[in-house]
Amino acid sequence: MLSKDTQSRDSGRDLLKLLALFTMTIDHVGLMLYPQTLALRYVGRLSFPLFAYLLVLGMSNTHDLAKYLKRMLIFAFISQLPYAIANEIPISQKLNIFFTLSLGIILIFLQERNNILFIAPLIASLILPIEYGAYGLATILFLNIMMSFKRTGIALLITLNLLIIPFGASYQPLALLSLPLILIHSSGKLNTIHLKISSHSAITKYLFYSYYPIHLIALSLIRSIA
Repeated sequence: MLSKDTQSRDSGRDLLKLLALFTMTIDHVGLMLYPQTLALRYVGRLSFPLFAYLLVLGMSNTHDLAKYLKRMLIFAFISQLPYAIANEIPISQKLNIFFTLSLGIILIFLQERNNILFIAPLIASLILPIEYGAYGLATILFLNIMMSFKRTGIALLITLNLLIIPFGASYQPLALLSLPLILIHSSGKLNTIHLKISSHSAITKYLFYSYYPIHLIALSLIRSIA
């Protein structure tokens, strides 16, 4: 697995960020503009595990956990109105993905310290109407476990994605297609890929977060004039 020093110099993470944004955009294009084209939603299943994995990497790298969580929550509140408009729902009916990731930060923090309170975010995911719900928190937890116990984490992720099929998520197991990419990255083999974008510049970091509400607004405008 990647050490903290290797991760801090890891240019392969930029590729994963771009893939996460690309597959998320494809998913939302399918959801908002071409709901009859399920192939777009299939591609979109890869996005959340990539974002969850990037969160796990971010947790292992951050020097200021409070600042990391604060930034995630700020973008959660910024994104909520665009999210509600994009999904054509009341603003408080469902919470966007940044809230899911925020709970994930708390979950990992407590789990890595063997604090029994790590179940609190899992319980919250069953109560709060967050994007991906308990499945999202479990994905984050199992990816974090995979970083230290590879086979156990993989087995848990496969089991999770198979268990949700009876609950109406018939194509959600396609999320497992992101696992080879994650494993290749965690082995350090993507370090040979050098992109011109630095994932650790402030501009790139905030553009990465800002893309979520911006693309939701753009797609909402396209839908309104189509």
